[in-house]
Amino acid sequence: MKTVNTFLFTTSLVALGCSGQAAQGGSSAPKATPPQVTAPAPLGGTGVIRTPALVSAGMTRIQAFVPAQAGATYQWSATNGSIPGVTANATVYYDAPASGVVSLACTVTVAGQATTYTQDVPVVPVMPLTPFYYGSGFSADSLANTVVGGPSGNVVSYRFQAKYTTPLEGFRIFFIWSTTKPGYNAGLGGTVRVDLFADDGTGAHLPTGPALATTSYGNIIPQNNFYPKLTFPNPVNLTGGGLYHLVFTNIDVDPVANYVSLDTLFTDAQTAPMQPVISDATFAVLFKPAGGAWKLRQGYTPTLELDYSTGSQGNGYMEVWSTNPKAVSGAASVRETFKVSGPSRNFSKVNVRLSRTAGSSPLTVRVEEADGTLVDEAAVPADRFPLGVSTWVTAEFPLSHVLNTGVAYNLVLSCPGDTSFSAFPMRKGRDKGFSNSTFFPDGYAQFTTTGAAGWKGWDMWGTQNLTFSDLQFAFVP
Repeated sequence: MKTVNTFLFTTSLVALGCSGQAAQGGSSAPKATPPQVTAPAPLGGTGVIRTPALVSAGMTRIQAFVPAQAGATYQWSATNGSIPGVTANATVYYDAPASGVVSLACTVTVAGQATTYTQDVPVVPVMPLTPFYYGSGFSADSLANTVVGGPSGNVVSYRFQAKYTTPLEGFRIFFIWSTTKPGYNAGLGGTVRVDLFADDGTGAHLPTGPALATTSYGNIIPQNNFYPKLTFPNPVNLTGGGLYHLVFTNIDVDPVANYVSLDTLFTDAQTAPMQPVISDATFAVLFKPAGGAWKLRQGYTPTLELDYSTGSQGNGYMEVWSTNPKAVSGAASVRETFKVSGPSRNFSKVNVRLSRTAGSSPLTVRVEEADGTLVDEAAVPADRFPLGVSTWVTAEFPLSHVLNTGVAYNLVLSCPGDTSFSAFPMRKGRDKGFSNSTFFPDGYAQFTTTGAAGWKGWDMWGTQNLTFSDLQFAFVP
């Protein structure tokens, strides 16, 4: 498995649209006070109320607070918004409406003297949810790590779009370290605090405080768990379609001597968008070195499971088998074999990712039932694939079709013997604890070198016929 060590950052990276890559090499507690990871939110009339600078339409349980004072009483109100809980504490939680501006007011009374502070919070529209697709959806050429803390003092954000309007209870991530390769880690790995932040609503889509929820994970390397599931002691409701950030900060007393890395998918081409059916705004890695500004990690996609009270979402692909590609040429073909679970799915297109290595004949994309009965097929011209570069292409069918629930199918990629393509899959993280909702659970990748009678699962690490990897593909309407 090829990996990229990215704990040193170059000035060629620029915010939201960077194409530079960092230095090469390698692979990829107790509750604490939330950090100020961005400039503080705008303050109220007297500079006291703290709350996110912007909130998403319909967002619930948004924190607002004023500094607590001995002997003080507090009374909050919200116009064009609501405070469904207690209104007489220094900290309250409010809900946003569908549009407009939430006007907050807090009257603080000390020794009979009352002062009222105010704060207006604009409400921004919720982004459209990621469109439907059925398949692995994600793509990668390798893994890549980003240090949390370390010599650069990095803070890291995983930006995501919430799928559910329910409490986010926890998440599963991929920590990485190495006993043989430098740049991944040092000491005991440090203690990483993870804060859940709202998005600032700007075009840069950066985290904004205060933190909505906080957890931490310490003594990381001795725990020897690369894929921990972390939970929030006080889960908060998110708004489906809203953007949020999980911000990772190393709070070790010496974060240079004790640090660890987060591992993610990495795409060599560093295209924009990084994934074919998900915008960069809705799923991305950002980082901020000490004293620096937030920057997008172009080409990086979080390995992340988000667990709500009503379901899960995310990317559970945690390995890329690019070191063992298979040829598509003549009798040699690759396919995804699968049986549809859940509802039936309509499709008129299939996105597939592979590279052309020689020749000029088209790639045939065939959808068939398990017994070989044709559903439809399309030819994709060879010039849609640059030589030697893994590329997403779309095979379009003249009619819309249905993948029926409970029925087994194959997605077969082939071409004449005068042309060759190369394909490799991604490994699902099911055995690492990632849920079925974070990868394609219905099938697995196969290859043949001899034709229809020779299909078998991928081989890797000297083991034959493995059944827990997927081609890079997506059926779309």
